[in-house]
Amino acid sequence: MNHNADFGSEQGSAILDFIGFGVLLQIPILMFATLAVQTQQQSFAIEAIARHSLRAHVLFAEPSNTNLVIQGLAEDFGLKPERLEWNLSCKPDPSCRALGSTAEMEVRLGDLVAFASQRF
Repeated sequence: MNHNADFGSEQGSAILDFIGFGVLLQIPILMFATLAVQTQQQSFAIEAIARHSLRAHVLFAEPSNTNLVIQGLAEDFGLKPERLEWNLSCKPDPSCRALGSTAEMEVRLGDLVAFASQRF
């Protein structure tokens, strides 16, 4: 049995190189890219939820209406409403009805946070 291996040869297998480098290295890159896109989509979603729910609160200053708007927007963006945490604060008037008051909305989804503010 005579095996002559020329390790200095430039001859190789393109199929093996394709499988080794093309497929095996692209899987982690694809997984990272998918995660980055999902995170960006969620970030845009909670920013839009904060902005639009605050606008709804300014128009109809009832917490139940604001909650319904947040739930509807979350479902529209494909998020589970129960995963969202939100906080509405109004200064200096807590009811957000006095002129000169500023309403601030904070929406959280895990580590993602979005803020919106509106002055009356």
